[in-house]
Amino acid sequence: MTSVRLLDTLAGHLDTGATAVWVGVAEVRGSAPRAPGARMLVTRATLCGTIGGGHLELRAIEIARQMLADAEAIANAAALPPARLERFPLGASVGQCCGGVVKLAFDLVTPAERAWVNEARRLEQLQCDWVRLIELGGRSVSVAPLAKLSQAPSGDTTRPALAATLNRLSDLPGDSAAIANDQESGHTHLIELFRPPELHLALFGAGHVGRALVEVLARLPIRVSWIDPRESEFLAWMPRNTRPIVADCPAAEIRHLPADSAVLIATHSHALDLELLRAWLERGDFRFLGLIGSRSKRASFEARLRARGHDNAQLQRLVCPVGDPGVIGKEPEVIAIAIAAQLMALRRTSAAIGPKQHKSPLATVTRADTTTP
Repeated sequence: MTSVRLLDTLAGHLDTGATAVWVGVAEVRGSAPRAPGARMLVTRATLCGTIGGGHLELRAIEIARQMLADAEAIANAAALPPARLERFPLGASVGQCCGGVVKLAFDLVTPAERAWVNEARRLEQLQCDWVRLIELGGRSVSVAPLAKLSQAPSGDTTRPALAATLNRLSDLPGDSAAIANDQESGHTHLIELFRPPELHLALFGAGHVGRALVEVLARLPIRVSWIDPRESEFLAWMPRNTRPIVADCPAAEIRHLPADSAVLIATHSHALDLELLRAWLERGDFRFLGLIGSRSKRASFEARLRARGHDNAQLQRLVCPVGDPGVIGKEPEVIAIAIAAQLMALRRTSAAIGPKQHKSPLATVTRADTTTP
């Protein structure tokens, strides 16, 4: 479950006047189902996201729904249940074989707190790293871009524990979380760090496989730029992680796409496929270059590309056929699942990979040098 989907779901509940509980993995010792930064949303009747399933999640749901029941009986907003931290030894208390210890944070989100939810959704749209700060034992929640918090003066010692914890989290890849104990103020905070998906897919083609793939990737941590000259071929609904680009000349869009992208070429035209392949091979700074097609199509394209000056080192980077070979089937949906599995294997999780800032909002784009059919 991506953070943007969680926030959208939360906003929808708040719009109806409902209250929800945000449950997050705050700390892990030893083996556990999920790492710090995993989260879910609990309402009286629904769930969104997961903290790992099993008895741990069942206990978390019970606690969250008791918080909701307690909140319904309170008329004074100032007396609502505060954010809290619960410790779960997985083997001893919840009967899970992982054997580690997990600390979960629970905080109540009411319609009156829509401001921080709106700001979080705005930051997600900007594709920047951002932080949610929760006062445990209190009702204070705030969100801010990581860059803004990181620009605090180096001599600022008013919140040393928060600063030290934030610096540690900023060195980690992906979403994460940690507890900060400020001994000077006596307050304990949970810091949750949210990062945009580090993997970007440049998808060329809105045919059957392209549409099926966008649907499969809708819930996965990946950003998609979806390019086709035929606006009518895009999905009627567009996932929040997908930016459709209507372009009469798809190859001209390559210069606008980020380096280190995964590229998948699945257009309706072999001539266009070849043009796109040539352009990406000449650019060279991709993480993955895939082409929909058979081995015979690959052999034909390799011969044409060699004739145009591309060498073996370049051609060896081309993946065709594409998709996890263990997923068998020719239906577009099955092919999409095979490709999605292959793409997810490209994700980088090493702490050596630093945070990346992606500032472009995910919006429908029709460039000035193209026309919309």
